[in-house]
Amino acid sequence: MTDLIHRLAAWVSLLLIPRGAHRSPPGRPAPAVHLPPRADVLPLPAHRSPYGLDGPLDATATRAVRPYVTAHEQWWRRRELALATLGLDTPGPYWIHGVEVA
Repeated sequence: MTDLIHRLAAWVSLLLIPRGAHRSPPGRPAPAVHLPPRADVLPLPAHRSPYGLDGPLDATATRAVRPYVTAHEQWWRRRELALATLGLDTPGPYWIHGVEVA
């Protein structure tokens, strides 16, 4: 039985030996190849992002709204309107959808 285990361990160790170029021993690096630029090929233009071409953003032009605050306010208004249909009065805003409610 021990002979079988030794043979199996030797076979598995052969499979785990690192091979390939990425495992080559450290040596001198390959020389870099520098090709002369071709005259008939135009270089690519420098990359320029299309964003921000209109100028800086004006923060006063838009209103910053946090969506979770708006969703909570809408939920609160709907709750108050639903309770109002049942005849229950709840403290809350006195103007709902432009109509004075209290």
